[in-house]
Amino acid sequence: MPTMNSFQHLLFIALLFCLFFASCIQRTYYQSPLLGSVPAYRTMPVASDSLKSATYVNAAISFGGMNQNLHDDVFSFQSGLYRSHVLGNFRMNYGAAVAAGTYHVDAYPAFYPDTVSRIKNPGTKSFGAVGGYGGISVARPMGRRGEWRYIGLEGSLFNEWGDYYSFRRGLPDSAANTIDKKNYLGSLGVSTEFVFKRRSQNKFGMKFTLGSYLRSLAYHNNNNYYDNRSHDNLLYFSAVYHATVKKSTGFVQLNIATHATNVQFGFNYRL
Repeated sequence: MPTMNSFQHLLFIALLFCLFFASCIQRTYYQSPLLGSVPAYRTMPVASDSLKSATYVNAAISFGGMNQNLHDDVFSFQSGLYRSHVLGNFRMNYGAAVAAGTYHVDAYPAFYPDTVSRIKNPGTKSFGAVGGYGGISVARPMGRRGEWRYIGLEGSLFNEWGDYYSFRRGLPDSAANTIDKKNYLGSLGVSTEFVFKRRSQNKFGMKFTLGSYLRSLAYHNNNNYYDNRSHDNLLYFSAVYHATVKKSTGFVQLNIATHATNVQFGFNYRL
């Protein structure tokens, strides 16, 4: 008759067995490389500035990862031109940008079964995109010179092309849990921002945005069809710290999106 020690040994072995196979479960998500990285932070004047409208050029680079556990590396660069306005209690901006970068499709170990074994031609893929964006927020004074843009609404629409888009389009549906085969990506987000202005006229602040890419991707299950009841909603959150000296603004932005995370370093310059 089995003893208590025997049951303990069997339980321990079963636990190790479950942990081993759980660690081998690998999900794959091939989405737009623009998730979380566009658009970048945009400077806008405050009410205490003498200049109420301005034109800016901007540039930003981002480094991050995508897919499950940030398995694939992503690098991107973007640049654009935009206008900003102070209109009473409202702040407005709109412009256009181009982006380019690389997405490294990392190979999976051979013991990962089924879906991941069907990924062909891994390696570094290039991508590019062009698009437009805009936003409006409502502000109130904060101190003598600063302001709180307590509620904002912003959106963007970008069109993607390149090797990585062709790679996604060429994958069979069963090759991953979700595959985004569309070449456009839109977003809509809600933000709040704090801007502090010193006597020197230099500024610094923080901005937080929560939004959606207005798309959900259905899961491909083990029965070789998409189940619309199980899907990924493409969401994002960003946190920005920015500082402005005269005409120049530098910023660091943390972007967290569905199966994507990156850090962005950017620069806005008032013309």
